[in-house]
Order: sequence, then C-alpha cells, then structure tokens
Amino acid sequence: MEFFFSKKNRVYEMVERYLNKMLDASELFKKTIEKYFETGLTQEFKEMIETTHLSESMADDIRREIELEMYEKSLIPESRGDILGLLEVTDEVMNKAQSVLYQIETENLEIPKELKDDFLKLIHNNISAFEVAVEGFRTLFYNLKGVREKVQEVDKRESSSDRIEREIIRKIFASGYDTGEKILLKDLVIEIGNISDMSEEVTDRLNIVAAKRMV
Repeated sequence: MEFFFSKKNRVYEMVERYLNKMLDASELFKKTIEKYFETGLTQEFKEMIETTHLSESMADDIRREIELEMYEKSLIPESRGDILGLLEVTDEVMNKAQSVLYQIETENLEIPKELKDDFLKLIHNNISAFEVAVEGFRTLFYNLKGVREKVQEVDKRESSSDRIEREIIRKIFASGYDTGEKILLKDLVIEIGNISDMSEEVTDRLNIVAAKRMV
C-alpha cells in the first residue's frame, strides 16, 4: 500500500491535481451561488453554472487518468480500491453541489429575501465541510494522525448543517408561502444539506484507510 502514499510516485501527483481541481470547482460553486443570491436567475448565473460544471468535468478527466494508471500498474486490489473508493465518493460530493445549481435553475426558484441569509449560512457551512474533507484526503499522504482532526471537523460541520436545516424548514412551514413553494424550498434545503452528509462519507473512508495504514 505504501506505493500509493509516496510523494514520489505518479499516482500521488495525479491525485494532487485532482484535489486541486476539486477545490477550484468548490470555489466556483460558491461564487455561482453567491451570484444567484445577489442578482437572481440571470443569464450570468446560468453561464457560471456551466463554468462550474466544466471545472468538475475536468476533475473527472483526471480521475479517469488515475484509474487507468492504477490498473495499468497491476497494483494490489485492496490498495487500489482504497484510493479509487475515495476518488469516487469525493466526486459524488461535487456532483451533488452541481445538482443544487441545476435544481435552482430548472425549477426557477426564488428564495424569499427573509431566508437568504439562512440559506447562505447553510451553503457556506456545507461547502466548507467538503473543502475540509478534500484537505483530509491530501493529509492522508503525509500525516496519518492529522486525518482524524479533519474527520472531526467535518463531523462538526455536518452536525451544524443539521441544525441549520431544521431551523430553515421550521421558518418555511411557519410562513405564509403557498404549499408548493414550501415543498420546493424544503427540498432545496435538504439537497444542500446532503453536501455535508456526503462529505462525511469521504472522511469516514479516510478514517478507515488511515487506520489500516497505521496497523
């Protein structure tokens, strides 16, 4: 397994590229969602969605390169599975973030102004959970004990997200919005919250891989 975790090998370099591209995509996601809250469903917002999608697609290309490299090297299946599993769950988080943007666009959602601050708080909390998970992935290569710290950080953000979600949903259903609007807003809250849930899946895997390496 040590082959994977040496900074001198090609897989490590490729994973670094992948993680950097994931962080680029998360930053674009934040800018895109902030633009939505600033100006609404504008053409610029829609164009930014596609830019975010392009960045995530570039990360997918790198992930496929990593998979090919690993299979060509005929590496130990268990070790290969650890890294491929981490790449897969990491990719799924950004896919979820991307789906949130498309959900807003396709459903023509308009967030009531009294809820905007709450939604932004929820979004920033969730995307920060993902960014910490990505840093945890990187930490796996040079500081096994540090992985646990990242796991705990993501767990705190996921718990915080749960609290924020419940509060927003309470406000939604205590409001005078029509039933359809309430349902759409609640669904958006849940989808945003899934970002930190899925980030926790990344760190759960990280925890297992780190524990295996420390044995």
